[in-house]
Amino acid sequence: MTPTEFRKVGFQLVERIAEFLCSLPDRPVTPNEPPAVIREALGTGSLPQQGTEARDLLEEAADLLFDHSTFNGHPRFMAVITSSAAPIGALGDLMAAAVNPNIGAWPAAPMGTEIEAQTIRWIAEMIGYPGDCGGLLVSGGNMGNFVGFLAARKAKASWDVRASGMAGKDSRRMRVYTSSETHTWIHKATDMFGLGTDAIRWIPVDERLCMDMTALRNQIQEDIEAGDLPFLVIGTAGTVSTGAVDPLPEIAAICREHDLWFHVDGAYG
Repeated sequence: MTPTEFRKVGFQLVERIAEFLCSLPDRPVTPNEPPAVIREALGTGSLPQQGTEARDLLEEAADLLFDHSTFNGHPRFMAVITSSAAPIGALGDLMAAAVNPNIGAWPAAPMGTEIEAQTIRWIAEMIGYPGDCGGLLVSGGNMGNFVGFLAARKAKASWDVRASGMAGKDSRRMRVYTSSETHTWIHKATDMFGLGTDAIRWIPVDERLCMDMTALRNQIQEDIEAGDLPFLVIGTAGTVSTGAVDPLPEIAAICREHDLWFHVDGAYG
């Protein structure tokens, strides 16, 4: 694609996106179409042998996305925790894609890496963390929780998990505590990272759908007496179903008392 073609197609696409964003209030929140209709709109033919002109390809893609999507940026979208698309984010994605930095190492992406580091410092400042704290920008809520889970496992296992894996010298069963309202990421984490889903202790909730503190205390004590290794409590700051926030200060106190890692799933935002 020549610079002239890029400019022309880019202007057309930005105009099309702007029109779409302005039209959102007049569209249905969801197309309410069965999978067969969506597949028919997309087409089920073989891989084309010939390419398509960029302008035509982007127009077709815009038609498909703008006419057959669920719009989490719609004024009447009130389901789950997905945030609205930000116009500045769309432009930022375009700019980042133009550079396509590899953030895996500083020499490969010096400015991209420093932008990440500065963003982490600003977030730390905003929430009252020390300026020398660490952090990562990850792909989404699942990955953020996975990183926290792995940090807890490494910090609280009584052996070198990184070297020996889960077949370490300590035979005690590691236990993780979370409410019955927690997002399904915890199933994936215990499965992928070697604990098994039976390691999860599902703590019941109260009438406000927040974790029950008495039940948490009792379960931790019961597991200690049984010879298990409690290591992680997960609090949720906004559940997927109702937006309920667990009593975080109370959970933190229990974690300090038993020297447990406290992770907060704040994906709700």
